[in-house]
Amino acid sequence: MDIIYTILIIGAIWYVGKLLLQQAPTKRIEKYEEFAEVMFRSYQTTNKVSFGEEKDPPEVSRMRDWYIRLKEKYKHDQTKLVQLAEDWKDYAFNLSSKNINHYLWLEDEDKESSDERYGKTREAHMKIEEIENRFANMLDPQYYLDLVAERKKKQEEVEAFWESPEDRRYLKETPATEP
Repeated sequence: MDIIYTILIIGAIWYVGKLLLQQAPTKRIEKYEEFAEVMFRSYQTTNKVSFGEEKDPPEVSRMRDWYIRLKEKYKHDQTKLVQLAEDWKDYAFNLSSKNINHYLWLEDEDKESSDERYGKTREAHMKIEEIENRFANMLDPQYYLDLVAERKKKQEEVEAFWESPEDRRYLKETPATEP
């Protein structure tokens, strides 16, 4: 009889332990997602107030879709889900950080402070790109190739804009500000 009670107790401990271990990652995922939502609200507020943008850019909407797809794809792999949620939290934090530092960089008149803001903006941008790369590769390697091609096209458009005659004319007509 003692053996039966011992087996039942060990079985109950094992079962409760298994439930607790499964619940811990779920709680972490929830906390990461809550933090991400706070960061997205910060990002959206900065966009609205500083840049007059009401809607998220297409890249952010795409990442939201990718996150949902990846959560569904890996719903039975707790380790992957925790990694995804952590990446999602980091993406939202870096998106907000990049936005705020970019705005402050534009407004900053102190050269040293301005350089520091630019560095933080650049660092956040690189982290965002790496998280986008991971999400794209996890979904389909073709998504990654499309993402790289899209970034290259945007870079070419930016370079063409800064090299356009209209832009040079604008720079010549704008009076230089004294420090």
